[in-house]
Amino acid sequence: NTFFVYNQTTKMVLPNGTIVTINEIILQRIIAVFPNNSIEINETIYDVNAHSYFPPAILIDNATFPQDLYYIPPSMLGKNVTRDGEELYFINYSDGLYEYESKTNIQGVTIEFFMWVNSSGVAVKVQTLQISAGLQLVGNATAVLWKTNYFDPSVPLPTFSGYTKANVISFNLNTVFKYYEPERLFEYIILVGVLIIVVILLFRK
Repeated sequence: NTFFVYNQTTKMVLPNGTIVTINEIILQRIIAVFPNNSIEINETIYDVNAHSYFPPAILIDNATFPQDLYYIPPSMLGKNVTRDGEELYFINYSDGLYEYESKTNIQGVTIEFFMWVNSSGVAVKVQTLQISAGLQLVGNATAVLWKTNYFDPSVPLPTFSGYTKANVISFNLNTVFKYYEPERLFEYIILVGVLIIVVILLFRK
């Protein structure tokens, strides 16, 4: 029952200049290992701001190179790798950490993804930057490894007492984007993110 816990801070700049900060805890647990070289991962996200948690996601992944964990096999460190269908480029080695980067562009919005990985293949820091078409930094999500029993099995799994399960509400994104303007894509992404936060605050138990 290996686990990894990351503290993540996300800062978003809304179109009106308002800065929204979201603090989350990402808990990833390997709960089963199968003979066909696959593993079952349980991932739960805790919203520190709302003191709520989202229903866990159950993921089946490859045991050798699990794409749903912040992990790169030690034998592949220092090389470019493919993760989630995207090329992850090795760009630097410093202070015992391998630094990786990927970059994608969606309707003029640039998404830069970084991972700093130790010699065991575990990412100790992960960062996602969102840069607008006007070259302004409008989103920064940084996750830092807090606890894991990967190196020491005696490390206990953290408890999250007092957190309540967030109600999940379904809605039709086609309605939200009925009047979609491609040049304002990131504004819509931010809007949906803020709506989710508001929903958690209003409907948590």
